Amino acid sequence: MQKKVLEAALFMSNKPLMLDELGKLLGLNSLGYVKQLIQELQKDYSGRGIEIVSTPHGWQMQVRPELVSRVSHLTPYSDMSEGVKRTLALIVYKEPALQSEIIHIQGNKAYSYIKELRRRGLINIEKKSHTKIITLTKEFERYFGEEKEKIRDRIQKAMESGQNLQEPEAPDAGQPEPRQKPEEGGEQPESGEPEPKPHESRFRRIDVELE
Repeated sequence: MQKKVLEAALFMSNKPLMLDELGKLLGLNSLGYVKQLIQELQKDYSGRGIEIVSTPHGWQMQVRPELVSRVSHLTPYSDMSEGVKRTLALIVYKEPALQSEIIHIQGNKAYSYIKELRRRGLINIEKKSHTKIITLTKEFERYFGEEKEKIRDRIQKAMESGQNLQEPEAPDAGQPEPRQKPEEGGEQPESGEPEPKPHESRFRRIDVELE
């Protein structure tokens, strides 16, 4: 029964769960015993499409990485536009990212992309001086089923190899060029900001769910 409760908790939770959280759920004080139960459950899932893994933030249930690309179209985020995907890949690559720099590279459309990513709970935005700092959330790691550092490494390797890169969207006709007139409510990019390097204007789609 205890393993069934653990299984249900890991399935229902939208974030990793620490041993003490699971212990309270089971009414157990021995974290060693809780860990033993999780490891037994982990073995039960061996060879299945779902796995139970330990992360720096706790234990979680996830789709095996090698299967994610085949079922990702069934997720709530499969409807993200190409612009949103490219903006997210850029944020992953640069985190912590300056919003002004994202806008400078992607253009004014990125304001709406950033707003969408925040609505979905994949990023946090914190105001700092004349700009805003964008960071990834725990929800981002939970959804992609691995640590953000691993995803960032793949993006960086793809950029360095120059394979399958995507150009950012051009501004709509009749729209002002980036840096001239930010969307209402957005900050003016900082003056004196260096021009992006050539490779920074191209970003590969994240090669798991964002394809």
